[in-house]
Amino acid sequence: MKNPFCLSTLFIVLAFFPTSADSSPQQGENEDKNGFEEILPDIYRLQDACNIYLLRSGDSGILIDAGSDRLAEALNPIGVKRIDWILHTHYHRDQCLGTAALKNRGAETAIGISEEPFQKPGVDRGLPDGEVITWNQYSIRVINTPGHTRGSVSYLVESDGQMICFSGDLIIRGGYVHNLYSMQWVYLQQPGIDSSITSIDKISLLDPKLMLPSHGPIIKDPQADIRKLKSRLMALQEKLTIQRAGRWNWSGFVQVSEHVIQDCGTTSQLIVSGSGEALLFDCGRDFTSERLSEAKQKFGIKHIAVIIPSHWHYDHIDGIPALAESEGAEVWIWEKLREHLEQPENFLTTCWTNTKLNADRILSEGEKFEWGGYSFQVFHNPVHMEQQMGLSVLVDGLKFYFTADGSSSNRNGYMRSSIHCYNGISTRTGLIKTAQSFYEADPYICIPAHSNGFTTHNDTRQEFREWAVKTTDAITGLLSPGHSELGFNPYWCTFYPAKIKINPGEEKQVMLRINNTANHGVSGKIWLKSSDEIVFRKEKMDYLIAPGTNTGIPVIIKARQKARPGTHIITADIEFDDEFFGEYPQGYITIDE
Repeated sequence: MKNPFCLSTLFIVLAFFPTSADSSPQQGENEDKNGFEEILPDIYRLQDACNIYLLRSGDSGILIDAGSDRLAEALNPIGVKRIDWILHTHYHRDQCLGTAALKNRGAETAIGISEEPFQKPGVDRGLPDGEVITWNQYSIRVINTPGHTRGSVSYLVESDGQMICFSGDLIIRGGYVHNLYSMQWVYLQQPGIDSSITSIDKISLLDPKLMLPSHGPIIKDPQADIRKLKSRLMALQEKLTIQRAGRWNWSGFVQVSEHVIQDCGTTSQLIVSGSGEALLFDCGRDFTSERLSEAKQKFGIKHIAVIIPSHWHYDHIDGIPALAESEGAEVWIWEKLREHLEQPENFLTTCWTNTKLNADRILSEGEKFEWGGYSFQVFHNPVHMEQQMGLSVLVDGLKFYFTADGSSSNRNGYMRSSIHCYNGISTRTGLIKTAQSFYEADPYICIPAHSNGFTTHNDTRQEFREWAVKTTDAITGLLSPGHSELGFNPYWCTFYPAKIKINPGEEKQVMLRINNTANHGVSGKIWLKSSDEIVFRKEKMDYLIAPGTNTGIPVIIKARQKARPGTHIITADIEFDDEFFGEYPQGYITIDE
């Protein structure tokens, strides 16, 4: 099996988290996760951050995934002295917590060849589709099954006269998926849904008698659960197939009405008062001083008086500081967006390039205000992210609604939305709140940030509300019942602030925020982890969170007196309502010289 190959983030991730054995769940703390259990002759399962499967031959073994940092101690009671290979189904952290330690003891590692590397962290073998690995009495067939990740694989093995499939995170029992956000490899698109349908069809044709997933119980009726999952995937696929009318049909300024200008090619829109002052909604770096000069010349604009950002993505805010200074403009910020712009280091964010903004005025949800002789209203528009606002205004006898990102018209003239979980969205608000705000704004013309404006009417707005409800139902129906929000919002558990600076020998407090969206209280345990440069006053904690609350748990960290300067990562194993999430949240601790 020698053929050196390199894997993407597998060991890059592992390298950040050398941890002591007493910082993670110990044997005996949870009887259901006590150690390896034999599920078939010479095939074992250990339940930890993921299900780890062991194929045994004498006193040696092959592992399918290695999501536990207590693997070495778990192998001893079943008489396994040596792990020859670790076959990973995919590269996620919860699959490989124990990989580095086992590599140090001589194990070699392999993964599907399609998990393209960013660097060369030292995986020993990339496995092509269809390859058969022969190890002692086992023949292990590699099956490309993208879906959960672009390069996920499953492994097909014959055991005790029946074919079994180690399926990674392709499916969990009952015909659900572990989460949706991992399946969104392409921004605002859903390639994981399409690929999962193809992958489960492939597995169905191979007709395994058992499927052994990375999370949850063994799947004893694979065909039934595959049918259920395919139906759910296709239902969501149909709802999220946008068939949008397209981005701008032209570039440059479009005078939508006498006093409303859309800048096609940037994200900006201008509302011009009768006196020539302008309110600018969004301003990325592409809205340059030259572009503003062109707008002034064409539309009689004297200067920009107010700038309102819709959300914190760079293409909506990066041009604001320079323009606000040159024009003497005030920056008005919606209340739920304020902290993300004034103190962005408090959060893990996407599409942000270090721009900070201070508010001259705070806008509240539902607020009505007058400016330039026009009547405005602020709406919560969280389809693109929880902190996004929409802006309604009556101008030139027409009611406009500036929707920013995530929503546009499809080819049939109906409003549709794209979603991307890593922006930070929720099934509780997301589509449904966006549709409700759109309905209440009651606009004649919608102006999105990245496509042409379009007219709406009552039927359009009602149809969008119905679509939003059905699409949300399709999303939650695909995810494991009970805690579907955990499979949709990757930020349900975060460190706050997410990024801090600390001096050697200094102590600071951060909060570990856990969001319980269930209608019942949740209890669990936390095991904090870090590099050797950071220590915790208390490494293990119990918690209890009331239903429907986002609770902050204090965490005291300290940099060692002789800690290496640089940025270090802290993380935690989280037990949440009997589910276990290995090294789930992460915070960045920068130790100064």
